Amino acid sequence: MIPRVYHRFEIERIAHIAFQSARKRRNKVTSIDKANVLQSSILWREVVSEVAKEYPDVELAHMYIDNATMQLIKDPSQFDVLLCSNLFGDILSDECAMITGFNGHAAVGQPQ
Repeated sequence: MIPRVYHRFEIERIAHIAFQSARKRRNKVTSIDKANVLQSSILWREVVSEVAKEYPDVELAHMYIDNATMQLIKDPSQFDVLLCSNLFGDILSDECAMITGFNGHAAVGQPQ
């Protein structure tokens, strides 16, 4: 299996989409990664933190994927916009579908 490689410009693009979406909602982005284990997640976290500086009115929180899955079940209302890679997004969107009972709630922005 080939490890996922992220490019800075891809992360920046999707992060801007998340922060702009949050401005239209409750002004909170939760970035989901696994920076304590995955090298690619370290870059993800660094880039998202840099982009967040351009949106001082939007709160940014970082959360590991394993904790995010638990927190979604415990209290989904604590989240506004979830920002994550496609791999983690697949996991979380399925979980959100089960919580809401509808498989059409997850908006996804794919890197080009």
